Amino acid sequence: MSPVNVAELKNRLSHYLRLVRRGQAVLVRDRDRVIARIEPAGNRDAAAGDDAARLSDLEARGILRRGRGRITPDLWARRPRTDADAIATLLGERDDGR
Repeated sequence: MSPVNVAELKNRLSHYLRLVRRGQAVLVRDRDRVIARIEPAGNRDAAAGDDAARLSDLEARGILRRGRGRITPDLWARRPRTDADAIATLLGERDDGR
Protein backbone atom coordinates (compact mmCIF):
# COMPACT_ATOMS: atom_id res chain seq x y z
CA MET A 1 0.00 0.00 0.00
CA SER A 2 1.22 3.45 -0.88
CA PRO A 3 0.59 6.10 1.78
CA VAL A 4 -0.03 9.57 0.37
CA ASN A 5 -0.97 12.90 1.93
CA VAL A 6 -4.12 14.65 0.69
CA ALA A 7 -2.21 17.54 -0.93
CA GLU A 8 0.00 15.19 -2.92
CA LEU A 9 -3.01 13.08 -3.91
CA LYS A 10 -4.76 16.18 -5.24
CA ASN A 11 -1.67 17.21 -7.21
CA ARG A 12 -0.93 13.75 -8.65
CA LEU A 13 -4.37 12.11 -8.75
CA SER A 14 -3.88 10.53 -12.18
CA HIS A 15 -0.66 8.86 -11.05
CA TYR A 16 -2.30 7.32 -7.99
CA LEU A 17 -5.34 6.20 -9.98
CA ARG A 18 -2.98 4.38 -12.36
CA LEU A 19 -1.52 2.56 -9.33
CA VAL A 20 -5.02 1.60 -8.24
CA ARG A 21 -5.86 0.33 -11.74
CA ARG A 22 -2.81 -1.93 -11.51
CA GLY A 23 -4.24 -3.45 -8.34
CA GLN A 24 -2.37 -1.49 -5.68
CA ALA A 25 -4.23 0.11 -2.77
CA VAL A 26 -3.48 3.71 -1.77
CA LEU A 27 -3.76 4.94 1.83
CA VAL A 28 -4.83 8.58 2.08
CA ARG A 29 -3.43 10.54 5.04
CA ASP A 30 -4.47 13.87 6.50
CA ARG A 31 -1.71 15.28 8.71
CA ASP A 32 -0.06 11.85 8.87
CA ARG A 33 -3.26 10.15 10.06
CA VAL A 34 -4.79 7.58 7.70
CA ILE A 35 -8.33 8.62 6.79
CA ALA A 36 -9.16 6.53 3.72
CA ARG A 37 -8.07 3.70 1.47
CA ILE A 38 -8.51 3.71 -2.30
CA GLU A 39 -8.51 0.25 -3.81
CA PRO A 40 -9.60 -1.38 -7.06
CA ALA A 41 -13.34 -1.86 -7.34
CA GLY A 42 -12.96 -5.16 -9.21
CA ASN A 43 -14.44 -6.17 -12.51
CA ARG A 44 -18.15 -6.34 -13.16
CA ASP A 45 -18.14 -10.05 -13.89
CA ALA A 46 -16.89 -10.83 -10.38
CA ALA A 47 -19.54 -8.58 -8.84
CA ALA A 48 -22.27 -10.26 -10.91
CA GLY A 49 -20.98 -13.65 -9.75
CA ASP A 50 -21.11 -12.50 -6.14
CA ASP A 51 -24.71 -11.35 -6.60
CA ALA A 52 -25.70 -14.67 -8.15
CA ALA A 53 -24.04 -16.56 -5.29
CA ARG A 54 -25.77 -14.33 -2.72
CA LEU A 55 -29.17 -14.89 -4.36
CA SER A 56 -28.58 -18.65 -4.49
CA ASP A 57 -27.69 -18.65 -0.80
CA LEU A 58 -30.82 -16.68 0.13
CA GLU A 59 -32.94 -19.01 -1.97
CA ALA A 60 -31.39 -22.10 -0.36
CA ARG A 61 -32.13 -20.67 3.10
CA GLY A 62 -35.76 -20.05 2.15
CA ILE A 63 -35.54 -16.27 2.52
CA LEU A 64 -36.53 -15.56 -1.07
CA ARG A 65 -38.04 -17.34 -4.03
CA ARG A 66 -37.01 -16.38 -7.54
CA GLY A 67 -39.63 -15.80 -10.17
CA ARG A 68 -40.19 -18.48 -12.78
CA GLY A 69 -41.32 -16.25 -15.63
CA ARG A 70 -43.57 -13.36 -16.54
CA ILE A 71 -46.63 -12.30 -14.57
CA THR A 72 -49.65 -13.80 -16.30
CA PRO A 73 -52.95 -11.97 -16.84
CA ASP A 74 -54.57 -14.62 -14.62
CA LEU A 75 -52.27 -13.67 -11.74
CA TRP A 76 -53.12 -9.98 -12.21
CA ALA A 77 -56.82 -10.82 -12.10
CA ARG A 78 -56.37 -12.67 -8.78
CA ARG A 79 -54.57 -9.84 -6.99
CA PRO A 80 -56.29 -8.64 -3.81
CA ARG A 81 -58.63 -5.67 -4.11
CA THR A 82 -59.05 -3.10 -1.34
CA ASP A 83 -60.87 0.16 -0.79
CA ALA A 84 -58.16 1.50 1.55
CA ASP A 85 -56.60 4.85 0.65
CA ALA A 86 -52.90 4.56 1.40
CA ILE A 87 -52.18 8.27 0.82
CA ALA A 88 -54.90 9.37 3.24
CA THR A 89 -53.61 6.92 5.85
CA LEU A 90 -50.04 8.20 5.52
CA LEU A 91 -51.15 11.83 5.72
CA GLY A 92 -53.26 11.03 8.78
CA GLU A 93 -50.28 9.40 10.50
CA ARG A 94 -48.13 12.41 9.67
CA ASP A 95 -50.72 14.73 11.20
CA ASP A 96 -50.88 12.54 14.33
CA GLY A 97 -47.11 12.77 14.70
CA ARG A 98 -46.37 9.11 14.12
